[in-house]
Amino acid sequence: MKLQKQTLWVIGGSMFLFLILLTTFIRPMLLADALAMDEESMLRDMDRISNAIRLEQELLTSLNQDWAQWDEMYDFVLGENPDFTAANIDENTFMNNRIWRMMAINSDGEVLLDRSYGLKKEAELLTEQFYSLTPSLNNYLIGMNDSFFIVSVQRVLPTSGVGRSAGKLIIARDISSNYVKRLGYDLSLELDAAIINGSIEQNRVIRTVSEDRLEGQMAVRGSERNVNMLLTIDKPRSYYLSKRDVITKFVMSLVVLMTVIAIVLFIMLDRLMISRVTSLSKQLNQIRSKRDISARVQWKNHNGDEIHALGKSINGMLDSAEQSHREISDMAQHDQLTGMLNRYGIIDEFQRLKDSDDTTIAFLFFDLDGFKRINDSLGHKMGDALLKKVADRLSHFKSSESEVIARMGGDEFLMLMQTSDPDYLEERANEMIRVLKQNYILNDIKTFVTSSVGVANYPEDGTTFDEVLQAADIAMYEAKRKGKNQLVHYHDLAGDLDYKNILMLENDLKFALKNNELYLDYQPVYTGSKNRMIGVEALIRWDHPVKGRIPPNIFIPIAENGSFISDIGEWVLEQSIEQTVKWHKSGHKHIGVAVNVSKMQMKNKERFLRKLDDLLEKYQFSPEQLQIEITESDILFFDGEIVEFAAELRKKNVRVALDDFGVGTSTLFNLRNMPVNVVKIDRSFIKHVPAEEFDSKLLKGLYQVLEGIGMHIITEGVETAEQAAFIRSNSSSDIQGFYFGRPMKPEQIALLLEQEATWRQAASDYRG
Repeated sequence: MKLQKQTLWVIGGSMFLFLILLTTFIRPMLLADALAMDEESMLRDMDRISNAIRLEQELLTSLNQDWAQWDEMYDFVLGENPDFTAANIDENTFMNNRIWRMMAINSDGEVLLDRSYGLKKEAELLTEQFYSLTPSLNNYLIGMNDSFFIVSVQRVLPTSGVGRSAGKLIIARDISSNYVKRLGYDLSLELDAAIINGSIEQNRVIRTVSEDRLEGQMAVRGSERNVNMLLTIDKPRSYYLSKRDVITKFVMSLVVLMTVIAIVLFIMLDRLMISRVTSLSKQLNQIRSKRDISARVQWKNHNGDEIHALGKSINGMLDSAEQSHREISDMAQHDQLTGMLNRYGIIDEFQRLKDSDDTTIAFLFFDLDGFKRINDSLGHKMGDALLKKVADRLSHFKSSESEVIARMGGDEFLMLMQTSDPDYLEERANEMIRVLKQNYILNDIKTFVTSSVGVANYPEDGTTFDEVLQAADIAMYEAKRKGKNQLVHYHDLAGDLDYKNILMLENDLKFALKNNELYLDYQPVYTGSKNRMIGVEALIRWDHPVKGRIPPNIFIPIAENGSFISDIGEWVLEQSIEQTVKWHKSGHKHIGVAVNVSKMQMKNKERFLRKLDDLLEKYQFSPEQLQIEITESDILFFDGEIVEFAAELRKKNVRVALDDFGVGTSTLFNLRNMPVNVVKIDRSFIKHVPAEEFDSKLLKGLYQVLEGIGMHIITEGVETAEQAAFIRSNSSSDIQGFYFGRPMKPEQIALLLEQEATWRQAASDYRG
């Protein structure tokens, strides 16, 4: 009874003391933390406002530079283009660009252009002040009465940016009441503004208005005179209120719960421990006295002691280890998503079928038509769900042990069929096409896909697994090219007219290098933060003498199947390095170059690495300025070989980039295992940013994950200023896309580099 009372006192006293500590110390600490979180939230809102105003300034500067560095404007300011204003400046110019005022002043101080729309009183009062402003890369912030303006002053230069300044161009934008209302609406904030004639002591002030509300004030200081704009933000104390309610409910629930726990715990301790101490001691003495090793690992009695339980745990761990070994072996040969055989598993099955009496094996290689459409429209989760349903249908479709089905990666599947009857093979293949064409239900959404099937036979179409698979792959792509949802035999391609055209292209491509029909375009890559070109991506082009421009997605697969992709790839590598060295000798030593490699080059890595060493030595080219790009989809086919290839490049200090990141089915797993240091985010992630909230949050989260693990990021497919601004504000990613430049000739890249260098030198001289 004494032990029971002591136990009851210990349990009750401990729980009571815990509740006292919780309400006395922890609750105020949690609420204080909530206040700090509310203030941090307010500071983040202020940072968002500051970034928005800063972006407005950058956009105005960019707009002014476009106008100021324009040959027609330059001639107008020199007095050589009197029709300039009538042709180019009207009310639409101001409305479309949200300009309040534009002034053009020549080098003699003569005002040639002064137009404004609205705020006439401010326009009159600020004329002299605007006239005195000097050109600067930075904007001026000028306040007057109830209005506040961003003013950009730029030198008027020719379009090339080089030459004597003809004068200055002043463009002003109103950022007072209407702008602040729109800014508050865009940022989802209750935002007010006031113009203050006088100094403001603190830039930012946060104070608690009430139990429920928090108010923040931030100053936008003017560049001239003593006029500033004060922005006021009013928002609820969300963290504080939420935590206060949660803590109160938690404490009340905890009191009830701990009371119940105390009662149950006491009963359990009494029945399971206190009353069994004597019995436990007896069991221990029996095992000890017998010294029977087998007794320590037997558990006929469920009330055994700790040593008995330990023996059971040891046996359980051994059983678990054996089971884990079987599971790991099984996982190595099965697809993680569908549970079907993978590439390695079906190779073993091929060996089994090949060693049997009937050695005629048909390879049915098929790809789902329209799967990308489902992935893009419904999302990758729906795409994975569809693949599972396809795998389920195929598993039920299998009729005997002589038929084996595997998922090869992505939306590609392979069926091995041991048969020498062509009619039976045709019947089974067409039946499979019909089975896959039936509707699928994905979360109450009815959809369908078709399949394109390529058929090749062992040993007629190849003597190894890879050879027959490649033949079936060629036939499958021909089925897709002919309209999809059909069957093509590899042995029928030799008499096919379209396939003969491909063979003709293949033959022409063999001599394209020798005939100088291949050339390289270069697409610039810019830093996200400084808007400076840091490198280019080399892109191969084929100008056929008869058929004209042949797209790379047509001739690259032909080159890979024709086994001369390595010759073309080595030519691209040497041309890229040679051209980059020329830019370096012209003074642009910071420029790097990115080169794409095909999966066949990576498979034959010894030849590629030897050529790379020779070129680096020949041109004395720094390996840190070379980037080799690997397409993520290739990893599905040559995982181990690509890992080895990338590891060898990293040993040579060559940058390795994972291209088209995010379009594969095992992206994060690839990052974990691939020795890459650069990730190129696919254009599909930026396509709907920042218009679509989901895409914006997804891309922002992706930046945080990749930067958190130390990856250098390049975002592809940037086509608008809004996309570029979003990337700059949410990451340190470099940027590539049509917004900065399309693929262009080397001479155009050189011109851009010279203009950029001239602009930076001019800016440096001006600051100096």
